[in-house]
Amino acid sequence: MTEWHVITGESEAGGDVTHIIPTEDIREHTLRGDCWCEPRLDYEDRIATHRSADGREQFETGERKPT
Repeated sequence: MTEWHVITGESEAGGDVTHIIPTEDIREHTLRGDCWCEPRLDYEDRIATHRSADGREQFETGERKPT
């Protein structure tokens, strides 16, 4: 459950943007900057990194440990 999709598509403003989205998250994501997860936007590199609903980032970074 710790996999991520990398999807490149057109932004609302035009031009390509790459979205990094958690695979099989417990909530559906949209390929938009106004996704419910409030993705971190890197305007220079045109990358939107989405946050997971299941909190997998905390386990990947070691912030949380499995119980």
